[in-house]
Amino acid sequence: MINLSAEHLISQLYKEGPNVSLKEFPTWALEQLRQVIPFDGAIWGTGHISSQNFHTQTSVDVSDEIFCQLIKHLDINPIFDKLTQNKGQAIDMSSVVKDSEFYRSALYLKCFKPFGIERILSSIHLDERSGIFTLLTLYRFNREHCFTEQEQSLQNRLLYHLLSSASHRQFNEITQKTIPYSQENRCALCDEKGIYHSVTQKFLDILDANFTPTPTQRFPLDFRTFEGNFSHKNLQFEVVPCGELYKISVRARNQLDELTDRERQVATLVCQSKTFKEVAKSLELSPSTVSNHVYRIYLKLGINTRSELNALIKHYRE
Repeated sequence: MINLSAEHLISQLYKEGPNVSLKEFPTWALEQLRQVIPFDGAIWGTGHISSQNFHTQTSVDVSDEIFCQLIKHLDINPIFDKLTQNKGQAIDMSSVVKDSEFYRSALYLKCFKPFGIERILSSIHLDERSGIFTLLTLYRFNREHCFTEQEQSLQNRLLYHLLSSASHRQFNEITQKTIPYSQENRCALCDEKGIYHSVTQKFLDILDANFTPTPTQRFPLDFRTFEGNFSHKNLQFEVVPCGELYKISVRARNQLDELTDRERQVATLVCQSKTFKEVAKSLELSPSTVSNHVYRIYLKLGINTRSELNALIKHYRE
């Protein structure tokens, strides 16, 4: 393993992070951290203070079941209060409870020993605005391999950059255009509970105009009951899974929403000045089928020519 300096890691997070998929980012970032602070296993989980549960969970070389056990034994875990009192600070379990007591405790025997965990270095960050908490914990499986004060100091320093680079990656995701016929970046990243992890102001503005605002930054609909595109009132939504998060885009419904997916494909190609034969070849259809689609498109939109279709699509893109 190549040992990186803290400065090199920070540079990697911001330079290479934007090129890593949102789904893979937490695992990738933990593997980068591993080259600065060696560990045998690690977890990166997020949740909301209103639920005190994990909404997303990433683990490296330790079973995901550890998240369930942490919640199950929360009331007997002495490090939790220490973490909440010192948000953003890395805490070593050995500084909270003596080894002689910890290794005889029900917490160790039931929660950590089954996973081979012997040493624990943990930190919690809380975003006061959104209420989202992030738990980052490093584990070692050798009891003799203690975390040093220098490693604790490094985690204190690097936690900010891990979360900041993750936030930048999320922001990049929601500023990419996804919904056809719209150039507005009205997007949000939500976890499965609908809690916003990243959101544009335009997304909030259009929802506030159509839903009763709530104090919790949460998407007002259970989007998991829908697949892909769906409409509600006069709004059109698109939901795309991004790892454990969901990218939700929104815009006002318009005439083009009356078209089927296939009709939209045909309309897009027709407006690229392609002939019916070229459209048919591109979509693996017959020219007569393309002609029928165009007829229905014109009928639904109340237009008669290709130039009118082009103008209509251009209008809704602006």
